[in-house]
Amino acid sequence: MGSRRAVELGACILIILSFIGKVGGFIASIPEVMVAALLCFIWAMLTALGLSNLRYSEAGSSRNIIIVGLSLFLSLSIPAYFQQYGISPNTNLSVPSYFQPYIVASHGPIRTKFGGLNYVLNTLLSFNMVIAFIVAVILDNTVPGSRQERGVYVWSEPEAARREPAVCKDYELPYRVGKVFRWVKWVGM
Repeated sequence: MGSRRAVELGACILIILSFIGKVGGFIASIPEVMVAALLCFIWAMLTALGLSNLRYSEAGSSRNIIIVGLSLFLSLSIPAYFQQYGISPNTNLSVPSYFQPYIVASHGPIRTKFGGLNYVLNTLLSFNMVIAFIVAVILDNTVPGSRQERGVYVWSEPEAARREPAVCKDYELPYRVGKVFRWVKWVGM
């Protein structure tokens, strides 16, 4: 299932359940190996779903190839720079790699007189997905291209996008569960 709405609904349920102490204790007791495996799986699913949206655009266009390639390259290199900034080569960090973006907040390259802003910017710019999103959005909206080349012709009319089977298949809840939650505006197609 690659439904964005199902993930949103699950996130809302988890936020509500986090206020119950026993549920928070259970989630905290999940082994790190399972959390890492789940993180890898979710990252792969999100990446595959994001790249599957390229089917609406012209994949052979040099404009789109440059945008995708540059955003992927920068999303790997900029966070690596942020995570390595200020760490001496002989330091032995005993922190798992998935916690490194949070460690960067205190010693990252962005230093302003506002401490909170330093933490926010250093943390956000050390995440791969944030960099990929920012670079792709900026390049897609500034590099000239036709509507067909950009792939926005599919979503120009909301009803046309709702009728297209590929869009409905990707973003609907499984087994028509979306009809049960039709009363919620952002759930279901």
